[in-house]
Amino acid sequence: MTQQTVTTPRPADIPDERGIPVAEARSLLEARGEALQKLIDRANRTREHYKGQEVRLCAITNAKSGRCPEDCGFCSQSVRYETDAPEYALKDADTIAKEAVAAWEAGAGEFSIVASGRAMTREKELVEVEKALNLIREKTSLMRCASLGLQSSESLLRLKAAGLQAVHHNLETARSHHANVVTTHTYEDEVQAVKNAKAAGLHVCSAGIFGMGEDRDQRIELLQALRDLDVDSIPLNFLNPRPGTPLAERHDLTAEDCLALIAVARLMLPTKEIFVCGGREVNLGERLDEIFLAGANGTMVGNYLTTKGRGVERDIDAIEKQGLRPVGITESSTAPSHVKALVEGNPQPKRPRPPLSERGRNALPVIG
Repeated sequence: MTQQTVTTPRPADIPDERGIPVAEARSLLEARGEALQKLIDRANRTREHYKGQEVRLCAITNAKSGRCPEDCGFCSQSVRYETDAPEYALKDADTIAKEAVAAWEAGAGEFSIVASGRAMTREKELVEVEKALNLIREKTSLMRCASLGLQSSESLLRLKAAGLQAVHHNLETARSHHANVVTTHTYEDEVQAVKNAKAAGLHVCSAGIFGMGEDRDQRIELLQALRDLDVDSIPLNFLNPRPGTPLAERHDLTAEDCLALIAVARLMLPTKEIFVCGGREVNLGERLDEIFLAGANGTMVGNYLTTKGRGVERDIDAIEKQGLRPVGITESSTAPSHVKALVEGNPQPKRPRPPLSERGRNALPVIG
């Protein structure tokens, strides 16, 4: 999809819109110490060149939880593992919409309806999601996203007609490592789900989880696959091992690993929206606030699917201290042309309160 043209002169160390080659990315991923700091500085300049000082905030609702037939080794919602993940049927449209409004009032620019399962095919559930999308469109200016599994093109076009603008579907990991993580569907199934969303003309959010036993070359392999697919947003997740899952004892990542990966992702995919999402608190620790300096221009606020996020106010503090500002992609002057087309003709309600960066901490609603 066409990216916005950048007119600011590009310094020599900032990659062009094609990004750095794979061989360079592999080398840079090894950077530690002073070399890592130089990498982070370069990634930060690249982010500033292509994305300015805007930061994207997204939020999700775990709209349907547990009882999933798939065997993804990282996921506590699988019926195959004994975990403490909550189990419940799809929330009703009003509940989902209320959670979306709370996220919007808290400063989020994107909201995703996430449901467990291989795919959402039941008519009753699709109708409820359609209702929720319509309500969110009426009440907010959020980019409306859904993460429903291996959806067909037909189902996505149907949901798009009800107001869906974006689809999240992760490849999970590199093609060469995928069968070590999940066996109930294939890497090709994941790719097809992404292609279906692109064919439907939706904004596509896709990446995976790092720290699941893959090697560094496989981390680059995944980033290259995302570049080949030309996805729009890259949500980088770092494994937060869940008790009861096959990956419960995996602790492969250091904070330096994560920062190097974020920076290399920015250099490989310089024009894309790069989010840092699940597992960031556990894996980055005291260096968590460096994600934007390392090249990210987005993060998830509130809770994740089955784990708690850190307080929203701490994310906003980190953003403000770095001279950045949260701006929803649907409200941004730097949004790609296809995003502007997706919101054209939509009602654009004004936020009833100032964004988080302009209001007192005591007024923060709870998201999750």
